[in-house]
Amino acid sequence: MSTKFADDTITTARLISFSDGVFAIAVTLLVFNLKVPEIPAVNVHMLLPEMIQAMLPHFTVYVLSFLLIAVYWTFHHRMLNLVTSMDTPFLWMNICYLLVIAFIPFPTALFGAYPHETFSFVFYICSMMLVGFLSMLMLWYASHNYRLVSKELPVPVVKYLFFRQFTSLIVFLLAIPLAFYQLRWAQYYLFILFPVHWLTRKYFRKYSGGK
Repeated sequence: MSTKFADDTITTARLISFSDGVFAIAVTLLVFNLKVPEIPAVNVHMLLPEMIQAMLPHFTVYVLSFLLIAVYWTFHHRMLNLVTSMDTPFLWMNICYLLVIAFIPFPTALFGAYPHETFSFVFYICSMMLVGFLSMLMLWYASHNYRLVSKELPVPVVKYLFFRQFTSLIVFLLAIPLAFYQLRWAQYYLFILFPVHWLTRKYFRKYSGGK
């Protein structure tokens, strides 16, 4: 009689459910970094517009982080849809991936609180790059020699997902020297990531069947 080990009981459905829960909590925690200004009642009319304006860096980094987590979720969703089997190393890679995803609200809060400090921005960028690196590692591990994916999986689909994360790392990496020159430009420069992803998808669409 054969003995079933832990690897045999791991299912992608269970992993997806757990991962989606972590992503949902991460994006929810982002909004808690936005604190309602405390202003004496007699000064609200005069000071409220000024206080809201002062919070613009918080709003910007909130939107940026929300969209980036959404991008990582879509990648994770697409990747796990390709995975047909599971093993312990991939499971723990996914746990490390979720560890960093759950951590993102902290660098988001840090940069929102200190928007004029280059260090807080670089710390934020490094956190995002770590997610991108883990994404590529998981994809490589699952697809190498068809370890966890179907042998019928078209190679261009894997190349598209891998290249998409690679372009993210390049965009993040270029933001670091820009931050030392002009921090505000570096912050808004990150939004270029979304049209870059759109162009990447458009380029690979004929290979990935338009998905």
